[in-house]
Amino acid sequence: MTATEPSRSANHVIEVVASAGVKYIFGIPGAKVDAVFDATNDGGPELVVCRHEQNAAFMAAAVGRLTGVPGVVLVTSGPGTTNLATGLLTANTEQDPVVALCGAVQLSDRLKRTHQSMDAAAFLTTVTKSTVESTDPDDVSEAVVNAFRVATTEPKGAAAVVLSASVMAASPSAASAGGRVLPAPRPGPAAPADVEAAAELVRAAERPVLLVGLRGADVDGTRALRALVRDTDLPVIETFQAAGLVSRDLEDHYLGRVGLFKNQPADLALNESDLVIAVGYDAVEYDPVIWNADPGRRIIHVDSVVAPYDNHYRPSLELRGDVAATIDALRPALAGLTISDAAAARSAELRHELTLIDDRARTAEAGAGLVDPARLVLLMHDLLDEDATVACDIGSNYIFMARHFRVYEPRHLLFSNGQQTLGVALPWGIASALVRPGTQVVSVSGDGGFLFSAQELETARRLGVSFTHVIMRDNTYDMVGFQEELKYGRTSGVQLGDYDVEHFAAAFGAKGRRVTGYEEFEAALRASLAEDGVSIIDVAVDYSRNADIAAHLDEASFE
Repeated sequence: MTATEPSRSANHVIEVVASAGVKYIFGIPGAKVDAVFDATNDGGPELVVCRHEQNAAFMAAAVGRLTGVPGVVLVTSGPGTTNLATGLLTANTEQDPVVALCGAVQLSDRLKRTHQSMDAAAFLTTVTKSTVESTDPDDVSEAVVNAFRVATTEPKGAAAVVLSASVMAASPSAASAGGRVLPAPRPGPAAPADVEAAAELVRAAERPVLLVGLRGADVDGTRALRALVRDTDLPVIETFQAAGLVSRDLEDHYLGRVGLFKNQPADLALNESDLVIAVGYDAVEYDPVIWNADPGRRIIHVDSVVAPYDNHYRPSLELRGDVAATIDALRPALAGLTISDAAAARSAELRHELTLIDDRARTAEAGAGLVDPARLVLLMHDLLDEDATVACDIGSNYIFMARHFRVYEPRHLLFSNGQQTLGVALPWGIASALVRPGTQVVSVSGDGGFLFSAQELETARRLGVSFTHVIMRDNTYDMVGFQEELKYGRTSGVQLGDYDVEHFAAAFGAKGRRVTGYEEFEAALRASLAEDGVSIIDVAVDYSRNADIAAHLDEASFE
């Protein structure tokens, strides 16, 4: 585009995206959106061309989760847009801020049965918080700005803008050009009367406990909650998405995590508590019917959004407002709070049980040529720095990572606990290496989940990022398999074949290692952390005892 040519809407899209502080745009090009791709040549965020739109969305979601700035994905019409569905649904459920820019046919073809024509807006509405379709050059900047505001407003999530090829090629009026993303205003604290009532309930409780979820573990929420915990005896339970809220100096308040299968020390604490202070907790993280058998239990809901009514989640009091501001307002009224000797002793017992669980895992035996998954996770934890970022895929590996891998800062242990989407770990690892260069990054998956997104190894090599991917291999879809075994006494559709990780990795310029035993794994992980580029470590694990993880649960827990 020369200085004398009018500015296209496509260029204004990139200008708006840049104004939000976005550093990367992930996507795959196509004829219906090539004007926007062309506009990236004139400046703006770095364009990261991926190998599949779904993985591009995963990478964008990881950037949104890690930085707070929405990740951006740019794709073409038709299948380019539909391939985003799983990635956007995952981001929306996990509340990772993402903005999707989706090409579409020219407006004159919008209603025709023609190449890649579809009702993209209707389709995307099912997997996003908000989807709009731009139909005029003068509304493009408005649409993109509002998408950013929607994506970053609680509950955060995915927003999409459908961009017609004819609109992108046209020029907006001078009045509509120059749009910039304005940060969405944050609410203040909850009403003072509600804060006072909450303090009275907490002080009157015999066994209060803090249950902190994903909306309570952002930067400001973490600061406020840590200050509250330091000033009180309150014990803390993290959801998987809030992993890292409890810092190392507050370890004596930590009762563990909840999020899958009701059989952890933290589940006992919830069951025995007479008051649950749920801060930023979302039901999608851990269904209330699993952890709250007593619908009459007193619950204080502290959040920026209202509590959705549930037969097993009926808050006695709701404190609606900015989470950090509300906790800051509550803290003076609770400063110096102590819990009863009985409650303190029980908390100490539960913390001791957490330690015993890890101690037993450190000496667990496994079948010949295999390693115990919990013991492997603990070894991995011992070898990594505290500022390492670890991205976890779904599968049986995820259970052991969630239960045994401690972190001390939020957003350093990443899970898909809402949709439980297979294949997220590797793209999340790539994105983590982009936004946290110079730190250790490890992604972990099973052998099944790895191949869902392994083609992005080429993307990683092209970007020049460095990280390690660990495959906990058993050549089955074990997380499904052991639940089938419990339900039906047999398995179906879970058996997979083996593959040669060393040669597969080499084909993409990565370093592949297949190891046996803990010593080989330790040596391989140390070597991979010290080398540039992408390393893949394949280790066979013994999942033969996995049915014990959930054997005592009722069938409803598997639905």
